[in-house]
Amino acid sequence: MSILCYEITGDAIPNPRSTTGAEDGHVGAVLKGDHAAASAQVYSELVANRLAMFLGIPVVVGVPARRPGDRSVRFAALRAADADLEVYDFTDDDRSDPDAIDADERKLPKGVYRHAGHVRQMAALCEKYPLESAAIAVFDLWICNQDRALNFKAELSAEGRGVIFALDQGSALLSCRSSVNESLDQLGNYDSPSFHPFQRLVNARYAGAMVERICSMPEWAILAAATYGDTVGNVTLDEQYATYAALIDRKQALGRLVDRVLL
Repeated sequence: MSILCYEITGDAIPNPRSTTGAEDGHVGAVLKGDHAAASAQVYSELVANRLAMFLGIPVVVGVPARRPGDRSVRFAALRAADADLEVYDFTDDDRSDPDAIDADERKLPKGVYRHAGHVRQMAALCEKYPLESAAIAVFDLWICNQDRALNFKAELSAEGRGVIFALDQGSALLSCRSSVNESLDQLGNYDSPSFHPFQRLVNARYAGAMVERICSMPEWAILAAATYGDTVGNVTLDEQYATYAALIDRKQALGRLVDRVLL
């Protein structure tokens, strides 16, 4: 699969201290912060990103960031350089009627997700990228992501494999509900999420392999992704350890959740 690159913005200038020809430049990013509807968005994005990197899930890279003189932490999701890619825009309103099913859609499995439209394109995505789509879907169920619908991009018409990537994990983990306590309760609900945009479209073999990968993920790696030495945004250290414990517990129920939602 092609390498996902990120967008360089503005002009770069030579770094005067570099002996390897390095330049000082800027990379575009979407800055996210905590807010009333997601009081732990920064922490949740950071943890989800670190878990995804360990597991090899194709998500946009993000880093914690702050302005000079400002102690508040933001999450900077790097902006993908997709201007030169043939990326299908799943965020576009395709004006489809979810109750109207054409002849092509009748060939799709019963129970596919239709609410957001783009049904045939999502089926094409899962067919072209069966490993990646299954990995994203299973990962979303593990982190209790409530908002994957349309938060992904992919090259559908390009020759060869092309690029697929997921973005925005700000409605997962301790931000799957508006408050931290409500989110922890939701993480303990092993029937949630109840749907996924790739449901009935993923490859069962690859989904099963992703369940095994997550279940075999070392506890030290989950601990390292979920806990830090201090408060992160609005999330205290005890809440970080509670997230770690919830992720360990959700691993045990993940296979049943995948069977119920995805397959």
